[in-house]
Amino acid sequence: MRFIRALLCVVSILMLSAAPAISHHAFSPVYDEKQLITVVGVVTEFRFINPHALMLMNVTDDAGKVAKWTVEFAGRLNLSEVGWTADSVKAGERITVTGNPTHTGSQRMFFRKLVRADGAELLPAGPQRLKSIEEERRQRALQRTQSK
Repeated sequence: MRFIRALLCVVSILMLSAAPAISHHAFSPVYDEKQLITVVGVVTEFRFINPHALMLMNVTDDAGKVAKWTVEFAGRLNLSEVGWTADSVKAGERITVTGNPTHTGSQRMFFRKLVRADGAELLPAGPQRLKSIEEERRQRALQRTQSK
């Protein structure tokens, strides 16, 4: 009988702890990681918030029709670790954004790269972190070589 009570207690705790994980959506059910799309438009709003930063923008198609797009980013903490701020993207700025589209074809994507009118690029935290780690490794190797 003790074993059954203990088992029920463990199962209950596991079920309760899983609820918060389920409440936040996973990437693959929403976005298609195998595809990339690119849109050009004007930023109307950039929200530097958690759990995901968001950017709203107006994209004009070839026929002149304006569509409102939503671009989802990583969270504020992840972006701020690589230097992003609430002022990294400004309303009124004309940009080109590349990202993963939704499976439903809605006017929404997950951010992979942003290019400003002057050609400057903003990248997500992952690639920037990898670049800085690689640069640190190169610097340490250079210092070791020079100290020999």
